[in-house]
Amino acid sequence: MKPGEQFTCPACGRTAFAKLEKILDGWDVKGEHLVCSFCGTDAGAADAPKSSDSASVSAGRKALDALFGNDFAEEKKPSILDMDTPAEHRFCRDCAHALVNVFAVICTRKHCEVQPMDDCPDYEKRPEPKKSSGSPLDFK
Repeated sequence: MKPGEQFTCPACGRTAFAKLEKILDGWDVKGEHLVCSFCGTDAGAADAPKSSDSASVSAGRKALDALFGNDFAEEKKPSILDMDTPAEHRFCRDCAHALVNVFAVICTRKHCEVQPMDDCPDYEKRPEPKKSSGSPLDFK
């Protein structure tokens, strides 16, 4: 018998569904058995899943993918970590028009507050800062 299968319970006489319950010893799971969904009487051990069941599930998935024209298994979604050059990032925090302070990022072109990770069509790369000599008197 499988979980969810309908049967007649020998204890209560009702037509019930087999419910899978775990046998616990403290916090450790020692096994599983089927019980009546009405009275909780033991209905026996659950059948082991067959290998043909998993094969039919994967065959069903392939048929569904073929129906919709999708192949999700081989499709790789792009990730932001895959981008190699920082020029591909068009975040407002890296823009030349962004005025960044502790409380907000303000766009000086649009004159409004923006989120640091927003994308903008008016993006211009911020110029690299000049290297300082390391002197405390070097203000440039």
